[in-house]
Amino acid sequence: MYHICYSNPEAWQVSYEEGIYGNVYKTSDNLVTTWGKIIDLLALKAGDKVFFYIKDHMCLFGLFEIVNEPYFCQNNVFKDSNQNYPYRFNFKESKHFPNPIPVYELAKLIENGLLSSLTSFERDTNATFRGIRQLSKEEGFLLEDTLLKYNPKGDISDVKVYSYPKIEKTIEAKFLAANVIGGEIYKYPVKIQLQTLPTTRVRRNVYTAQYEKPLQGYVFYCLRRELNNVINDLDLNNFSECLMEVPLLKAQQFRPDVLCLFREELKKPHFYSIIEIKRNKKISINDLSQLIGYMKTFAESKGISFNFIEGLYISSDFEDDAISYLINRNNVEKENPIRLIKYLINENGEVSFSNIVK
Repeated sequence: MYHICYSNPEAWQVSYEEGIYGNVYKTSDNLVTTWGKIIDLLALKAGDKVFFYIKDHMCLFGLFEIVNEPYFCQNNVFKDSNQNYPYRFNFKESKHFPNPIPVYELAKLIENGLLSSLTSFERDTNATFRGIRQLSKEEGFLLEDTLLKYNPKGDISDVKVYSYPKIEKTIEAKFLAANVIGGEIYKYPVKIQLQTLPTTRVRRNVYTAQYEKPLQGYVFYCLRRELNNVINDLDLNNFSECLMEVPLLKAQQFRPDVLCLFREELKKPHFYSIIEIKRNKKISINDLSQLIGYMKTFAESKGISFNFIEGLYISSDFEDDAISYLINRNNVEKENPIRLIKYLINENGEVSFSNIVK
């Protein structure tokens, strides 16, 4: 899997010298912002490929490979008295490309529809806290080819060698988020895992996830790492790629919470699973209608049959009319474009899933 990580020139200089990336921490971060940064970081895992976009230089550097699981550490390795960069992973240089890709080349690829994952690229680099974005494999290969174009005579095997910190402790994401907001300082690295979520009680013995972002991140985290039987529970066996919040429709700015692609080797995807996740919303027919509209528009934009796309709505509850609508549609039209999946969570934050409409 490929990612783009954003940085600034000063932080990037340290990153390249030390083989370490860190997303910024701000004292103004609230719990929602903190969870966003944690989930973005947990989208990565060892073996993934990354490019680095340096905002002030307005160019893309690459290609690098992640060597360990994401972790959190607030030591001052970045030597910045104004900002800390504790949301971290370590990387190695896969191929040596001294000449970066300039931003106008990226803009051209975006406008030509070749980098659809970055259709909101300009807004993300200037206005949001997100520091990490996913790319599809074909987009990653395209950027590799573009780097070769800008480095036609370089020795790509002349890679930099790094040493990495030892990570001995692990912490659940929900405890890390609460502790960071509470002011706790982590001078030594702790690996982050996402096995349980913060919860809120609805009524006796009934709970929901306290925030939507952790629930979304949990689904993505478990799919990518094949944890907790989530792949089987959601019937997403054999997907080849899993992306989070990738823009599908430029004009409508539609971003599914999770997108699973099914493809054989380097061929174009032959099936798409579009997943929408709600923390505590009773899904209605209007919600289903809107998602089906997005799916149809996406199918037309890709020039594929609507039958090659499915929607998954994950939530805590569904209106009876929405359930009946999908059952009747399947009986009459022999078409079931959306599957409804109820998530259950206990007081300890452990999550399970059950199919309402297959």
